Amino acid sequence: MMAPEQDDEQELHPRGRPRVPVDYPVQFTGDEGSGYGTVTNLTLAGGEVDSQVQLPIGARVCLHVQPPGARPPIIITLAIVRWKQGDRFGIEFIRFEGTAKDQLKDMLNQREGPAQD
Repeated sequence: MMAPEQDDEQELHPRGRPRVPVDYPVQFTGDEGSGYGTVTNLTLAGGEVDSQVQLPIGARVCLHVQPPGARPPIIITLAIVRWKQGDRFGIEFIRFEGTAKDQLKDMLNQREGPAQD
């Protein structure tokens, strides 16, 4: 198992896609714990959650992200906690429910502009 210092450093590595700043309520559930928080930034591959409930690195969770307005929640059926620091943790999205990935992609494109693949 890696030392916490090494896990925190992972946050500093550049990512393939820029994170889009957001402020969306999120509910998460898993074997290691469950709770509520706020997603503070997103990509198609993952995001950052601010929550009083802390999960261990490697925890597997299901997420329900609530976008603004009357949009349906974006359901990520499997996400893994990759780092944590204070009241924040980073998650990698592994599996989406139904069309949730397309829904997230459309939402991010509206906030950021056209995708640059």
